[in-house]
Amino acid sequence: MKAMNSAYAPGARLCDRMRLSRASSKLSQASLSRRLGVTASAVAQWESTRGTTPGVDRLRKIALITGVSFEWLATGEGSAFERRTRAAQESPAVNLDCYAQDLAEELLLSHFRNMKRKARDALLGMAEALVHAAERGSPAVKRR
Repeated sequence: MKAMNSAYAPGARLCDRMRLSRASSKLSQASLSRRLGVTASAVAQWESTRGTTPGVDRLRKIALITGVSFEWLATGEGSAFERRTRAAQESPAVNLDCYAQDLAEELLLSHFRNMKRKARDALLGMAEALVHAAERGSPAVKRR
């Protein structure tokens, strides 16, 4: 836990601030990676002391998703949870989880909107069946 507490200290490493911001928002590396549209190993690399560093756009998205100040996440300066305090008092204007996160989701949504009601219902039924099969560990359905 020492690394987590030291992430608040001035001069803390980016990897520690990233790990702290993700953990404080109760996200796993896998869930953060899905929301960012990257692999879980990319997040693990960013949180590693000898790993890679995400670009500014990714840092901005991580700050938004985890509710920390971009300035604190990127530089270690300022208050980590300044944005979270303000965000708790205000409702967000847009819930980004309601929009397509990548090209595949965008195409699926576009096709779905052009379908007739019966076709939509059938597609939803198939999607639910696939999710349930993946949750049961069906060998026919592999989770990413």
